[in-house]
Amino acid sequence: MLIRPWRTGDEHLVAGAERHLSAHSIDRRFLVGSGGRLPVFYLRHIAAGPRPEWDAQVALDGGELCGWAEYGRCPAGSTAADLAVLVADPWQRTGLATVLIRALVHRMVAAGVRTIQADVSGGNAASKGLIRALVGPGWSPTYEDGLLHYAFDLAAVPFEPATASLLPR
Repeated sequence: MLIRPWRTGDEHLVAGAERHLSAHSIDRRFLVGSGGRLPVFYLRHIAAGPRPEWDAQVALDGGELCGWAEYGRCPAGSTAADLAVLVADPWQRTGLATVLIRALVHRMVAAGVRTIQADVSGGNAASKGLIRALVGPGWSPTYEDGLLHYAFDLAAVPFEPATASLLPR
C-alpha cells in the first residue's frame, strides 16, 4: 500500500473509490445523511487540489484509492484546522486511518497548523478510538451542537516521515 500526498487529479480516484464506501461510512464522515453518495460540493472542493487552506494524504492499494485524511482551515491562514479521514469499507479497522493522519501531520506543521479540531458523532466509537490512539486518553471532548468536539495541540500527535511510504497489505 502506498501512502502519499494528495495530487491534482486524485479527485478522480475518490470518485472511483465511492463504490467501496457504504452510506454509513459517508454519513459518518460528513455527519449528515448522504444517500450513499459523496456530496457534489465536496467533490468540487477537493478538485481544486492542495492549497494553503486544504490538503490531504491518500492511501493507494494497487492503484485504487482506499482512504484519505485531510485538513481544512477556515479562515485561510488560521493556525487551527479541522481534521477528517475516510477509509473505504474493505480497508476499515486496519489502522489505515491512524497511518494516514500521522503521515499528514508533517505537512500540517509545515503549513503552520498548530491545533487540530475534529467533530465526531457520539456513537462513532471508531473515531473516538482513533483520537485516543493518536493523542492518548487524556484529551476529553466538549459537547457542541450535538457532536463531540475535540481540539488538541498538533504537537501531541506522533508523525511519520514526510516521504511516501509503502505499507504491507
